[in-house]
Amino acid sequence: MKKTVYVTMEVEVTVDESKFGEEFMKEFRESFFPIHTIDGHLEHLAQMHVRGLCDDDTFIEGYGPAADMGIKFNHYRTETEVA
Repeated sequence: MKKTVYVTMEVEVTVDESKFGEEFMKEFRESFFPIHTIDGHLEHLAQMHVRGLCDDDTFIEGYGPAADMGIKFNHYRTETEVA
């Protein structure tokens, strides 16, 4: 049997915007992904969180310890639908 499963997760991501200065953004783009905005980082962090790759108390590749960057996650809801 083959089915499609849709999973929607709602996550609030908080960061310390002062840590995302131009120097950090440039180094991140050169070493990891071409993210140019804080919103882009929020989206990237949320995707990593829902995949179980990071949390509030972890070292996050490219960011360092989450607490040092003011990174916090609040997972609100998960919805699953089998089509």
